[in-house]
Amino acid sequence: MTTLNKNQNDSNINIEGKRKGMRGCLRRPTQGRWIPVGSHSLRSVRRLRENLSQKMPVDINDQQKHSHAGFTLVELLVVIAIIGILMALLLPAVQAAREAARRMQCTNHLKQIGLAVHNHHDTFNRFPAESTCGNDPLPTALRPRTACFRVRILPFVERESTADLVDLNQESLTDEERNLLGSHKIPFFLCPSNEKQECDIGSWTDDSGAPVAKYASHYYGVPGALGKIPGTNAYYQVGPLQTAYSAMGGRVTTGPHANTGVIILNGLLSFASVTDGTSNTFMVGEISWSGFGGHYDWARGTMVSAAGIPMVSAKGIAYDWPVNYGKKKSEADTLTLTFNLPDGTEDTRNYPVRGQNTAGHGVGGFGSNHSGGCNFVYADGSVHFVGESTAPSVLLSGASRGHGESVTMP
Repeated sequence: MTTLNKNQNDSNINIEGKRKGMRGCLRRPTQGRWIPVGSHSLRSVRRLRENLSQKMPVDINDQQKHSHAGFTLVELLVVIAIIGILMALLLPAVQAAREAARRMQCTNHLKQIGLAVHNHHDTFNRFPAESTCGNDPLPTALRPRTACFRVRILPFVERESTADLVDLNQESLTDEERNLLGSHKIPFFLCPSNEKQECDIGSWTDDSGAPVAKYASHYYGVPGALGKIPGTNAYYQVGPLQTAYSAMGGRVTTGPHANTGVIILNGLLSFASVTDGTSNTFMVGEISWSGFGGHYDWARGTMVSAAGIPMVSAKGIAYDWPVNYGKKKSEADTLTLTFNLPDGTEDTRNYPVRGQNTAGHGVGGFGSNHSGGCNFVYADGSVHFVGESTAPSVLLSGASRGHGESVTMP
């Protein structure tokens, strides 16, 4: 038997033992000498090694990698709370951005209308009349009767296809022709901040009796001012005809037509008529606030009746009727207005500020769903945002084309 020095390493011992044909291995005795061990001891050592290898400790880093495979309930609630806070912070900003885009689109619509009115003036040397009726002085080329100024400007805003549905050179449109026009939606006659696009008054059915939608316009001509001239005891001039609205039992007169503005009944005005300056005079404004309730279809003009002539596509501006006034009132509220009739007598009327009875009045509440005011296109074609805080005297001056009021327009 070979005796090995105790200082030799294990590998040498095993190799040497195998070379000698020994079945087993060596173990260290307490006295420092190496002695052989039987095969049964070798199996025990192997089992011991296997057991030890199975019980080896797992890497702590590896445990940490796999210890968080999912979220705890607390973590999930915290994440949901953070997302909710971020949404609450971002939502107003998103809504404000969308409204800013809608207001810009509304501005562009009014610019199109202003440009179309200018092109009409370039062609006929006249602004389009609000509408024509009775023994009007207009040539046939500036009619037809019962159609409003919006119909007249269709050929100048690339809507010839709509205008060609009827003959604009005839004396008067029939109800059928006007209803046909109204059944076509004209996008730039609608403010994008008001989702209601169909008219509030008037219905139409096709040959089968099925109802046909008719579309409104949120943009109205400004025919002038009503009431006292700011800083004086004098009243703004009014037209000889009475406005009216439909009521139980027929039409009821509501007061005179304003005619100190640009878009007036039976009008034959030109740029030369605007002596206050085109940059100081309203031409068209928006009545697009939700709940107005007085929208006819966009093609509808004035209609002659025994009681009066409803003003449906233009609205005068009255004293003490600021921007968005009607938006803040109920349907039961009224506005009292005093004016002088053409014969010099003083008259006082109560005007509803919202609802269907506002439809035929010669005065209406300009305003919008935009925050803080509404848009107007001036006679020079520029569009300006007029705020709720604008003084009534400024609004009256803007509605008048030639009274020389000394104000700074918005």
